[in-house]
Amino acid sequence: MKASCWSTTWFHASSRCCRTSCRGAATERGNRSMFKEQILIITNLLLLADGLVIITGAYAAWHICWEMSGGDFGMSHWVFVTMVLSLMFLNSFVMGRFGFYSDRFAVGCLEGLRKVTLGVVVDFSVLTLGVFMLEPEGISRLFIGIYGWIVFCGLLMVRMLATNFVRQRVQRSPQVERVLLVGSRDRVQAVKDALSAQQGWGHRLGGWLSFGDEQEIECVPHLGAHNCLREVLLRDEFDEVIFALPPDAPVKLRDKVESCRMLGITARIVPGMFDPDEVVRGLTVEHVGNVPTLAVYGSRISTSGLFYKRILDILGGVVGSAILLVILPFVALAIRMDSPGPIFFRQTRVGRNNRHFSLYKFRTMYADAEARKQELLCHNEMQGCMFKMKDDPRITPVGRFLRKTSLDEFPQFLNVLCGDMSLVGTRPPTPDEVGLYEPWQRRRISMKPGITGLWQISGRNRIKDFQDVVALDLSYIDGWRFMHDIEILLKTVRVVLARDGAS
Repeated sequence: MKASCWSTTWFHASSRCCRTSCRGAATERGNRSMFKEQILIITNLLLLADGLVIITGAYAAWHICWEMSGGDFGMSHWVFVTMVLSLMFLNSFVMGRFGFYSDRFAVGCLEGLRKVTLGVVVDFSVLTLGVFMLEPEGISRLFIGIYGWIVFCGLLMVRMLATNFVRQRVQRSPQVERVLLVGSRDRVQAVKDALSAQQGWGHRLGGWLSFGDEQEIECVPHLGAHNCLREVLLRDEFDEVIFALPPDAPVKLRDKVESCRMLGITARIVPGMFDPDEVVRGLTVEHVGNVPTLAVYGSRISTSGLFYKRILDILGGVVGSAILLVILPFVALAIRMDSPGPIFFRQTRVGRNNRHFSLYKFRTMYADAEARKQELLCHNEMQGCMFKMKDDPRITPVGRFLRKTSLDEFPQFLNVLCGDMSLVGTRPPTPDEVGLYEPWQRRRISMKPGITGLWQISGRNRIKDFQDVVALDLSYIDGWRFMHDIEILLKTVRVVLARDGAS
């Protein structure tokens, strides 16, 4: 409730800023993204500098080889250009993976030397492999050796100049951004640590004003209590104030932000929901149009992650549906000959965030299976909100074969194509099961259900407690990665072929 009040206060302050003149609003938008813009500019400059190193290094290596051979060294123009362009793209990828194009671009001497060495080794190992496979004319081992050494020296020099520039600017430049922190010690300490790790082209912590505990913070001078803000801003040189007040602080934050704005000083507010001792999952600040919002995401899957997952679902759904069309006549005939009733089993299941949909499977039980379920509940082998029985008498002989081979699952590829399900996800529950969930267990339906998942590849017949199923589902949701889905799909193929866990 207190956090909510603080968010409201923050929104009011932001809204008031939005009502200022267009010029003022443009300035505020620029200040809000100052740190990200600094990183973007530095990243572009580093990419440009590294590209120049690759190009000039190639010309220098070619010239050295030409001089050493007495003018006999030569290389076709297209081989030279193709090699340089390929190396530029490869180097950008490798250096990016090492964090040189992020807010961690400035590193220590030894770490920088290690990463640049590894990067150049990877670059020229791939280049050598390409030369070995394609055998282009004119690229000799001597040329690659000289070229690699020049690129190594050039990239190392770029890193040293960038790191030295930032450190010198922070320590000596009077124009570096000076930041004042205001808040409780624990929250100010968290902001101070974040700013120390945040690298742009420099900012300096000029001091802090305390709310409550006045215990010292290393390397940040204490300038007084929070109510001294106005006189400190009038007296000292500050470009920005970051408010990190606790959520229950009886402070009129709006007045303090207004004081900063009147003096032309940027003000930032750490949301009351931020807790230095507990990371709030998925907490982020976003804009919906010109309205600022504080978002707490239910899962950590990004929009791009969902897009790639959907692409994989469509491709897998098309392949699975094609296989379904092939096996359909044979399976349908077997089901009809085995027992009377429909070929497909349709049941209402719960999808993402309580969306209901019709799930399709090949029928593996007798037509009156649902009516007989009540009399079998006493034989349930699962603890919790799931029903599972090893020797379920409702399963037909053909149904038992279909379950053993997982052929009964193939109609679910139609659910995947329709978007109700995913290839990989959590097990789709029935509405009755969801009705019995405890509140924390509802998070397992915050993602689309899947044909397969962690439960299916973890020996589902050996798991007897629904709490373990939920734990696996939440582990999947919290640790989702695209490559994790690929791993689960590959393991599912192995489990199906080995008939491990099927019943």
